[in-house]
Amino acid sequence: MAAAATLSAPLGLAVPGVPVAHRSSVEHQTPPRANWQRSIALAAGLSQLSGIRARHERRLQSRHVRLARESVSTLVPEPTLAEASDRAVVWFRAGDLRSQDHPGLRAASAAPQGLLCCYIFEANELARLSQRRLALLRTAVEDLQRQLRKLGMPLHILVAEDAAQEVMRLSKEVGASDVYVHEDPADVRMDGLARLQELCKEGPAIRTWRSPLRVEAGSLGQTRAHDVYAAAIQAVEPTAPLAPVDPPASWDFDYNEKIPSFEDLRSKLLASSSGGQLLLRESLNYAPGLGSDVAGEEEALRILELYVQEGAEAVAKDLWGPEGAGKEVPRSKEEWAFRRIANGPDGYRGLRPAEVFSRTLSEKLLWLGCISMRTAAQRLQQGSEDCQAALEALEANEWHRLLALADLREAESTGTRPLDVRFFRWRGYLCRYIDPSLGDENFRVCFLGTPRLNGLGRRVHVASVAACQTEAPTNPTAEMPPLLAIHGFAASCTQFAPLAQALEEREHPMDVYALDLIGFGHAEKPPLSITQYVWEQCVKDFLLAVVGRPAVLMGNSIGGYMAQSAAAFLGGEICLGVVLLNSAGPLLSVKDYQTLLQNSGGTVIERMQKGYGSDAGLPEYSPPPQWLVDFGAWALLTGLQPNISGILKRLYPSNQEPTADLALEILRDSKDPFASNVIGCFSRLGPNRPTNELLAEYASTGGRLLICQGMADQLGGGPDNQPIRLQGFQSAVPGMHTRGVPLDGCGHCPHHEAPTRVADAVHSWVFEEVRK
Repeated sequence: MAAAATLSAPLGLAVPGVPVAHRSSVEHQTPPRANWQRSIALAAGLSQLSGIRARHERRLQSRHVRLARESVSTLVPEPTLAEASDRAVVWFRAGDLRSQDHPGLRAASAAPQGLLCCYIFEANELARLSQRRLALLRTAVEDLQRQLRKLGMPLHILVAEDAAQEVMRLSKEVGASDVYVHEDPADVRMDGLARLQELCKEGPAIRTWRSPLRVEAGSLGQTRAHDVYAAAIQAVEPTAPLAPVDPPASWDFDYNEKIPSFEDLRSKLLASSSGGQLLLRESLNYAPGLGSDVAGEEEALRILELYVQEGAEAVAKDLWGPEGAGKEVPRSKEEWAFRRIANGPDGYRGLRPAEVFSRTLSEKLLWLGCISMRTAAQRLQQGSEDCQAALEALEANEWHRLLALADLREAESTGTRPLDVRFFRWRGYLCRYIDPSLGDENFRVCFLGTPRLNGLGRRVHVASVAACQTEAPTNPTAEMPPLLAIHGFAASCTQFAPLAQALEEREHPMDVYALDLIGFGHAEKPPLSITQYVWEQCVKDFLLAVVGRPAVLMGNSIGGYMAQSAAAFLGGEICLGVVLLNSAGPLLSVKDYQTLLQNSGGTVIERMQKGYGSDAGLPEYSPPPQWLVDFGAWALLTGLQPNISGILKRLYPSNQEPTADLALEILRDSKDPFASNVIGCFSRLGPNRPTNELLAEYASTGGRLLICQGMADQLGGGPDNQPIRLQGFQSAVPGMHTRGVPLDGCGHCPHHEAPTRVADAVHSWVFEEVRK
């Protein structure tokens, strides 16, 4: 929900296999996909006829000249990194696992008494990782060790509960004068750095470093607007990578160079305070995901060179196999949606421009740091048209890194408690979230009999899983489960801040997390084929990695549909309840849903397991031309931007006070690079699973549902249809535990328009029916 809320229509439209005549009035009142495609074509045609784009480009040119004059203070140069005065320690972490273009390693290599390179497998980070990502991390560390040996630098390997404490101990042991640590905006990196700085107040000196794409643009000044930043860097070329490091002074040390096996790491993790979170993740049978499980500097450079020399298709075939190789049942819904596009009429060329680059290198480049952005940019500048698109994606990554660091500095300087703004790296991409101030660090997950799901989400029963129980919870909020809130189209996590504060102020407070979905807010907006299944995966990964314990899922508009989708996979033991706030999603009467199942040959998930198109009872993938999609998305976004405030006021009928700040936020977010991609990707959406199907799967595991419905909502059929829609959610699955709360006078975003009323409904429901 928000300014472009009408664009959430595709998640509430035609259900595969049901003719229009069989759809109930309970369903979201939205145009069919064909109308959406025609509207894109119409928008493009009208824009061309009227010369909108030509005039817009002329205005942009003059605006860039003006912005360049005004943006002198936009960029802050990267400070010079001091060399070590005596002996140095380089603490390698995910984000800088490389030997080339490593400012910290270069500064430390000048230490007169030599240096010590170390990597520490830390429990709280390992608990966040799937088996595939843990394999990536291990292979990246192995490769780093090989590369450092070539330079005469052994890598000391440790496993610890508290990595910062171990670095301090190690620094004292070797008499280090300086410790070099990479500063990355991801939450676990910032936490580790802050802890080390606190521990080392009396020395050694903590030298933080970054490797910006341009040293002249090491951080942002006052601006948070991408157009101002883009004008400022227009004449500034990316900085060349640093020269190779010379071998440092030698000295004796008893190095531990053995990298622990997966089994050793799991054993140590189970014995740590993060053991319960590991078991929570292992209770779900996650698909490995696209791509290989091999990482490292050597592998990243190989992929980059292949991309530069032979292009995107060569890289795609190298990593994912030839086109059509994924026609067997995919391992996940997200991969199914990707394969459906890649197996389409245009093959891998049917993916978004730069999508292959972004998908194949996002984890190696952005999460692990196996190569630097500067190294990638230098090679891409020598390549073809594919390389130009990849450079644009790289520039977008750099912008969001700078934006995240600026957000964190602002939160620290202004003291935005009780809510912390933080960043989570999802597959390398930065996603902003708000973190509760009352987090329970001592909470340990303990549960029995959590079911696993396989493949596309079919539920199978396995032996009981018991998490380790350590000390009893000490935080008084432990009796109330946390809540993870998911925003709607064009909105962001900040829309839930008033509700989070209202729930934290109760006698029995609730911890509230809220996430910027990929493509919205201050999260990155990568050039991916973003489908509903990408967002679903993002939500599930965040819950398991950051929240790290069973929680209630809440969603507004499209976010409500994502909450339903994630809950169906997670089940009632992990998703303790679902709260829908004027949710999107195809909703049928019980009778019409039964007709759908009879006429179509089963549920959508069952049909997805059989194929991609008519052979499985699903619509064939037939996308419009890419140029038309891109132009139509641009035209729609450009047309909506001046009208954001007016749209919001219609969506907030009883309280328009929040709309002024929200309009500014949405306008800022809409100007980020690749912001229009989310609109363009509506033509790539896979078949929507009806709400009936999702809630039935969730209800089978004991799931509970609360519906808080703004009854004056202008969307979803208008105010007259809201009672029907509320009743439709409550009756979608006979026998399911549901509670409906009509919010008279409220519009599409009741959590923001009337946070206290929603907090009352949510808190009483959780307190009475959900908490354990």
